[in-house]
Amino acid sequence: HLADAIIPEVFANYVLNQSMKTNRLVKSGILTNDPSLGSQLLAPGDFIHMPYINDIMEGPDAQTWTDTQDIAVNGLTTGEQRAFKFRQAQAFGYTDISQQVSGAPAQSTISNRFSAYWNNQDQKLLFATLKGVFANSDIATAKKYEDSGIFSARGFLATIAKLGDLQDNTFNKIVVHSSTYAEMKAQQLIETVQPANAVTPISVYNGMQIVQDDDPNLINDDGSVTSYVFANGAVGYSVANPQNAVEIEREARKEGGRTNVINRRVVTTHVLGTSVSKTFAPAGQTVTMAELAKGDTWASIVDPRHIQIVAYKAKLDKEFAPVVPTKPATPAAPKEEKVVAARPQSRNFK
Repeated sequence: HLADAIIPEVFANYVLNQSMKTNRLVKSGILTNDPSLGSQLLAPGDFIHMPYINDIMEGPDAQTWTDTQDIAVNGLTTGEQRAFKFRQAQAFGYTDISQQVSGAPAQSTISNRFSAYWNNQDQKLLFATLKGVFANSDIATAKKYEDSGIFSARGFLATIAKLGDLQDNTFNKIVVHSSTYAEMKAQQLIETVQPANAVTPISVYNGMQIVQDDDPNLINDDGSVTSYVFANGAVGYSVANPQNAVEIEREARKEGGRTNVINRRVVTTHVLGTSVSKTFAPAGQTVTMAELAKGDTWASIVDPRHIQIVAYKAKLDKEFAPVVPTKPATPAAPKEEKVVAARPQSRNFK
């Protein structure tokens, strides 16, 4: 029985540990597990609060030292980043009849693949957050480069220049669509290196590791693509198991008998240097993916240089242009037609 294979407390920790171990965004360094975020996930409230003190380096110029006037004392300024607590739940189940007839391994699939399911959700959460952050006009002005021409090494350098004097020692990961990766190969921009103690070689551009992903959020409505360049630690991430994180539900009468596995979690994926806008309030009990992807959900903190991500938007050559996903058209309602019975014709048979 599934109840014998899944002990809720053990299974919840297993899924959490596997999600952290196999999540390629975490393994690549794009998502950084942040205990300071995790410690607040299960606390009351809808937001994680991260107060900070602004550096005195940007303070006023030094004063002239004399014995005719006092030395003025300057105060420190503070601020706060707010991050979402994203509450999620999912359930998978199977009926007794489906097991009896098909013999499909539903139990083992649910047991073994729930962590992979949450990894996929983490990816969607990250790209929805990035889409919203860069839809904010202030952040886009400071951290996004929109190329008027075709994707190129020059455009990439213009994007990286958005970090100013930190550009040469900050970025180390690039996330691109597979069509962009093909364009980069055609332009001979990619090198293959073998890191020390690594089993397989990795693809790099200007010393930065390339991560391919076919997430639809990387394709824009006009057919252009967006690529993101990250510094390690640019995105804080944490996930926690709430009370009753895993439940096994047996519905004896439902559909002739059905077994359900329900999983709940609380997660945060936050671009450090940004904050949830003070004017934002979720329409429901928790923020949705659609709300994350809106520009007015987000705000930049005092200095945009604290945001360690830049975005590069450009079109590709027609040979590599991605297919823009479109919704299928709604079929028109069938027209009513009057059916007229045909008049029988007389025939002579010999």
